[in-house]
Amino acid sequence: MATFSRYSNIELLNLPDCWGLTESGKCSFLMLNACIGAGCKFCREKGSERASQKRLCSLDEKTQAHIANKYYGGSRPWLAVLKSSRR
Repeated sequence: MATFSRYSNIELLNLPDCWGLTESGKCSFLMLNACIGAGCKFCREKGSERASQKRLCSLDEKTQAHIANKYYGGSRPWLAVLKSSRR
């Protein structure tokens, strides 16, 4: 989030730490002028991508191959998360 100034909106601190939340408090996922908060079904916590990639790493080889072929053109980008978490 941006540095606080006299023009900052302190109410933004009460909003969830969502990927879609812009610095102005608008939602970049939905066509809304303001974030609706934690009750939003489209809210994506910033750590949720890492959690989903760890979950993909935990799947068996056959399932990973199926997901990689169907959604990622055969590549497995979640394996980079596995390598970085072992460091």
